[in-house]
Amino acid sequence: MKGDVLPVILAEDSVGDRDIVGIMGHSKAYPVLRSSSPADTFALAQRLRTLMSWQKPTVRLGAELQTIDDVLRMVHILPNALYEAEGAPFDPEWSTHEFRADTFPADTDEFQALLPLILDVEMPVDELEESFVQALGAGPATIDWAGAWPDVPELGLVADPMFEGIQAVFNSDDLDWERPAHDHTVFVHLSKGSAFPTTGAEWLAGQVGARVLGGPLLGW
Repeated sequence: MKGDVLPVILAEDSVGDRDIVGIMGHSKAYPVLRSSSPADTFALAQRLRTLMSWQKPTVRLGAELQTIDDVLRMVHILPNALYEAEGAPFDPEWSTHEFRADTFPADTDEFQALLPLILDVEMPVDELEESFVQALGAGPATIDWAGAWPDVPELGLVADPMFEGIQAVFNSDDLDWERPAHDHTVFVHLSKGSAFPTTGAEWLAGQVGARVLGGPLLGW
């Protein structure tokens, strides 16, 4: 049902007795919402953004566009972006499999053969994120906002602008948006160097009426 918030348990990856997050990557990512509603997912991410002490002026938008209609909706809001053709066979005479809107094949069958198309761009923040969510189809997608959380001395939390941020993943339940799902997840990223990252994630979630649902996972 639209708007339902569903529970999720994500296991912590490990190698032997070692937490994989502890030996790779720079952040730990905690899921704080899983919802069947893209709008609710985006709204929670926006509420989390109000807690950040600093935000990067650009945002990453990534999506797998599985149908021609998906592509055309996205081209409407990002007409000058590059779209990488995952479905095109390798051709050594081509230096790239990237297309702009004005270079897509006019023939429907040729266009279909390029699918899925991958979009992965950096854009100025607060310009296209909501339109991007509205244009998504059933393919996995992500919006990544980087920045820094506030210092919370009483919890031992110190901001780290290198590795902190928010990630809203659509139609997928993993950070790399490679594993398909029927719902959408919001993750908070905290530096793995933070003294108490789990405490920090719990504090952040609590500020917006959410809760940590599992993790941590290997982040950025």
